[in-house]
Amino acid sequence: MKKVCFVTNYKKTYFFDVIGKNLQDNGIEVYWIVLNKMLYDYLLPTYGASNLLLINKERGNIPSEKVGEYKLNELASVDRALKYYGEWGYSFLTNIQKGIYSFIKEHKISFVFGETTYAHEVLMCRMFKEKEELNCKYLHPQTIRIPAYHFTFLEDEFQSKIYEDVKFDTNKKGDLIELQRPTESVINELRVKNSLKVLSKLKRGIRFFTQENMEQDDPSISPTNLKGRLHKGFTEEWNRFTYSFVKTMPFTIVKDKNFVVYTLHKQPEASVDIVGRYYDDQYTNIQNIWRILPDDWFLVVKEHTNAIGDRSLSFFKKIKKLRNVVLLNENINSHEIIQESKAIFSVSGSIAYEAALSGKPAFLFAPIFFDKLRNCHTISLETLRNTNSIYDLLEEWEKQLENKMPLEEFTKYLLTYSAKGLISDPLTDPKCMEEENLKVVSKAFIKLINEG
Repeated sequence: MKKVCFVTNYKKTYFFDVIGKNLQDNGIEVYWIVLNKMLYDYLLPTYGASNLLLINKERGNIPSEKVGEYKLNELASVDRALKYYGEWGYSFLTNIQKGIYSFIKEHKISFVFGETTYAHEVLMCRMFKEKEELNCKYLHPQTIRIPAYHFTFLEDEFQSKIYEDVKFDTNKKGDLIELQRPTESVINELRVKNSLKVLSKLKRGIRFFTQENMEQDDPSISPTNLKGRLHKGFTEEWNRFTYSFVKTMPFTIVKDKNFVVYTLHKQPEASVDIVGRYYDDQYTNIQNIWRILPDDWFLVVKEHTNAIGDRSLSFFKKIKKLRNVVLLNENINSHEIIQESKAIFSVSGSIAYEAALSGKPAFLFAPIFFDKLRNCHTISLETLRNTNSIYDLLEEWEKQLENKMPLEEFTKYLLTYSAKGLISDPLTDPKCMEEENLKVVSKAFIKLINEG
């Protein structure tokens, strides 16, 4: 019997629970690594105690030997929760290693499905890769924004490597991938608009004091003492309020000029804190791009619509002090900006993917999976340091074109190793819980498990 394991992740747990039940109906035994008692109790009747491993705060307090070296300084310092726990965060990541190792080994689990958002997830990704005797793969099922309604399985913490042992061949018509506005972007914008309404603010305030959905034993939740929560909550609301005082510019101010673009990532977020680790200081990224621009070029910076509240007023003031840096309104259509720009810079954002599909130079600081596509080029801070100007960078980009996949080849590659379906949670996108979606996603999981 094939044996697989899921890692709980808030509301997404309920989505993968349905997938798990479908796998069981098809003769696959399902296990879970669980982060809090509430989800443990929810999963217990279906899967049984022997198929669940609880790694909550209480379990993380029990001293245990480590099974390897996994750069815990790095993991604990970038985790959106553990970084607030100080020394305890390091102890937690040490103490859970042996239990996870033994659980996987004892049950002979072939695949673990989870994300690479939190430190414990990246820890597992590293552990299973190092411990070949476990014969276990850590895979991250991730929805692809373009084309819509497709997802793939990523097998490294940087989301750069697609699992290629199983082919799905979803490109039956032979169509090419086309530039489109990702559905996720539309959903995020609606969520942001709703969050700014008075009723939404009132509900947030009520949840703040009732601590709804905050499991005290969950290590992926920030420390829940009232003082810390008040500081965090007030800072976010204050940033949202003061953002209205940030003076953004219309697109017309740079439309007829030479300019490049850097779009800010939401932060904290796996795409910059994990995938783009070492490039998570976004002001430094902006400053280093700005340094290579000629006197008459402009750097356009655009805030993420879903990130209002993440950054302070002082952050934007600091950006605007840089000569010829223009902060555009966050609601300006990104596709229009791409078309008029000379190049797009991003840590790992899909705007670089969109730029590449538009035939524009797209520079990434992290080699995410679409870096294989022609027009995408991964650079480093050393690249910028050793570049005389943007012209040299564009020249190097042109040289690299022949080493990348043209659109036809990339389309075939991506749709060969991606399956149809939507990976999400009932809160973010209720469509993921529709019967047809659950059916096609389950079918893809079954194929991968049986053939992988």
